[in-house]
Amino acid sequence: MNHRERVLAIMNYQDVDRLPVVHFGYWTETLLVWASEGHVTQEEALGWGDGNEIDVVLNQRLGWDFDWGSSLGWHAGLEPPIEERVIEELPDGSQKLLNGDGAIVLKKPGVTSIPMEFDHTLKGRREWEEIFKPRLQFVPERVSEASVFVGGRRLPFGSGGSDWLKAHDRQTAYGLYCGSLYGRIRGWLGLVNASYLQVDDEPLFDEIIDTVGELCYQGVKAVLDVYDGFDFGHFWEDICF
Repeated sequence: MNHRERVLAIMNYQDVDRLPVVHFGYWTETLLVWASEGHVTQEEALGWGDGNEIDVVLNQRLGWDFDWGSSLGWHAGLEPPIEERVIEELPDGSQKLLNGDGAIVLKKPGVTSIPMEFDHTLKGRREWEEIFKPRLQFVPERVSEASVFVGGRRLPFGSGGSDWLKAHDRQTAYGLYCGSLYGRIRGWLGLVNASYLQVDDEPLFDEIIDTVGELCYQGVKAVLDVYDGFDFGHFWEDICF
């Protein structure tokens, strides 16, 4: 059996010759430690991404069968993102940074885990109507410009990527990113503010959920209208702090 056959069999509760050995991405800090120990190169540590050419090389070197993150990741977030800017430089080299989700976070040099949050642009109805809602409308470019990574090869979905998927008999599983509902909203509001909003302004909270849900639906539909041969669907939801 190849890796794709094993995944499809497992998902259908069928027998397999062995379980696949799969990873779900790396922390950059972990790769940099491995680089210092000689297991990977510095260039590989800094250039790795889900499904790209370096990911394929590391799979072979480290013994993984494939990466669960190999999927078509159409753009389901704010479009365009809020422009990042440094709010304040701190004495220890850290920064207060306005990020692409409109959150003011603590950015520490060399740290890529979820940062501490100081404040959020999205506070209520005014910011939602003026800044966030217009950035959450579906446009075809969210899908057509998405990258197809199979075997490390990158093609835009609307410019050869979907044709590549249709024409090739893949040996590994390849999925469709379906978006995120509450995880992204948590990033815009913060966990505490999102919790209060459910009580303080339930109609606004419902509208935010409905808007994001509609965007997810429209994006997935646009992909599947062109190509429906994905092996699995992946929703991202990360609401822990």
